[in-house]
Amino acid sequence: MKKKILTILMFVVILFSMTGCGGVKIRQIETKSLKYVEYNNGLVKLKVPEGWKVDVIGDYIHYTVKAYDPNNPTYQFFFNLKTEGYNKSEAAKAWQKKFYPNKIFAKNPVISTKDTEGFYKIFNELGPLNNTSAFTFPTITDFTVVEKLGKGLVGGDVLRATFKDQDGNDAEGLFSAYVYDVGPYYVSEDFLSAKQVDIQYLNVYDTIFITAPKDEFINYQDVLNTVASSLEFSETFLNGFNKQQDAVMKNFQNVRNICNQITDGIMDSWEKRNASFDIMSQKQSDATLGYERVYDTKTGEVYKAYNGFTDDYDGKRYKTITDDMYTKGISGYIEK
Repeated sequence: MKKKILTILMFVVILFSMTGCGGVKIRQIETKSLKYVEYNNGLVKLKVPEGWKVDVIGDYIHYTVKAYDPNNPTYQFFFNLKTEGYNKSEAAKAWQKKFYPNKIFAKNPVISTKDTEGFYKIFNELGPLNNTSAFTFPTITDFTVVEKLGKGLVGGDVLRATFKDQDGNDAEGLFSAYVYDVGPYYVSEDFLSAKQVDIQYLNVYDTIFITAPKDEFINYQDVLNTVASSLEFSETFLNGFNKQQDAVMKNFQNVRNICNQITDGIMDSWEKRNASFDIMSQKQSDATLGYERVYDTKTGEVYKAYNGFTDDYDGKRYKTITDDMYTKGISGYIEK
């Protein structure tokens, strides 16, 4: 008898765990149940969702960190302190190819606009030049700026952008990087020409981005922000960094927690974004995938409901959202 009662109680518990208030069946979004673990390799530490991978590469001033979900690497955080050797123009690259064809400058890409957007337009060229068996640079194809959200902490812009990932799927994220021009260095185009070419290369500092599949960034922004803002460099790292840093890096404030500082600025810019893109994109997503969106009038939480839910539902707790609510992440799904 006791065993039978226990079985019934367990069934009731399971039933209630699958059912929201008012008899509505709710499946919580996975971000609600994520557990975080600490990654620490003695040089950097950061918090990542359980099951994520962290890859690193580079010396102290070129150190690069990539944290991502191996099941879908588009959920990712990327940070690099410095890359260098970018050409300013096609003419500069042509000069390098002509006179120093085997040097890295002859192979490096051109950032013709010398700004954050221009850098991400050529970001994919970093992979073939720098990938190793232990570290692969992310794929960012068809980089398209949706909105310029402001200036980065050390320079450059904060950009909201869409792109295609390594599988050709639509994705989106927040991006920042500081493209630095140390000044010109002119040389003759060739031995017989009076035309001058500026061959001084560009440096890029504090490349940072967080991304997710299209229309999922809103739901994952808190997770990605937690990862990015948690990165901290150790004393061992800082000792090595201080010996290698250049003139620009000496102006960085509190390198130990530089990601936290940069991320604070990025997320502040995100909160001030234009909502029209979110509203349009989320509406299109719901129409394509067959959802309607409602909110809990008691908690304010937003849910994606199966198409036809508002026709079936005769209660008062869940109501159709207003347009401004499309800028909020969802808390889960209402299922039949």
